[in-house]
Amino acid sequence: MSIASEKPWDLRDITWSAAAGSVASDGVHMKAERSINGVDYYMKLSRYDSYRGIYGHESVNELIAGRLGKLLSFNVPEGKLKKCIVRIDGIEYDTYVYMAQSFKTVGSRVAFETFYIDNRLSRTESPLDLCKRFGWADCIYKMFVFDYLIINRDRHGANVEVMKNGDKRLSPYFDNGLSFVCSCTTEAELAMFSITEDRPVNNFIGENRLKPNLDIIDVSLKFNELLQSDNEIIFEGLQGVLSEPYLTTIWDIIWRRWDDVKELRAV
Repeated sequence: MSIASEKPWDLRDITWSAAAGSVASDGVHMKAERSINGVDYYMKLSRYDSYRGIYGHESVNELIAGRLGKLLSFNVPEGKLKKCIVRIDGIEYDTYVYMAQSFKTVGSRVAFETFYIDNRLSRTESPLDLCKRFGWADCIYKMFVFDYLIINRDRHGANVEVMKNGDKRLSPYFDNGLSFVCSCTTEAELAMFSITEDRPVNNFIGENRLKPNLDIIDVSLKFNELLQSDNEIIFEGLQGVLSEPYLTTIWDIIWRRWDDVKELRAV
């Protein structure tokens, strides 16, 4: 059953706020938190502004990226996409909301950028070198692979976190909406999109392009093999949520880029 044909959830009572780092000239990314049946959820919309309303498909990208990450055994949050009615500034919208169970508790985490500034040995120690010193190289290398597959544009210093409850470790790979063909809001733009171009990205760890980060990886990594049949799992229920050209292009991105990363996988 397509998510598009589901009965919408009524979330009109939720107050949405702009996500940190949203770019006002191209819409903001609205987020909220809600406890449902005793479980805390983080919720995210696609782009929003006052004259276009909710547009784009970042919330759908979150679901697709999460499904891909789970298939490959990467550390990503459990998430789902729900058809919803929301209210922003007094106006109601039918839209799709990405929901993930929160892995955060008060005081349990800190943005990686802050942790790096507080814990680097000197100003010359790079964020990647600090990760290696704390034993996080494997996690970071897998993040490089994951971000390359989804063309993640936005792994800035607050989109990686250090979890401080118990042994210090890195958070799951969250906030993956600015990925795939997020820049294409029309099928005309989609037709012009290059799935192989190595675009500049907003990375705090590693290089400012995704392909050079793969070259940094100097060990074999344990992650699952991607199969052609995984297409069905990744896009289950999304017919009608995104058009077929979008779904086809996103799969072409994943499958083409898999060729570049599969040799990094330990067999």
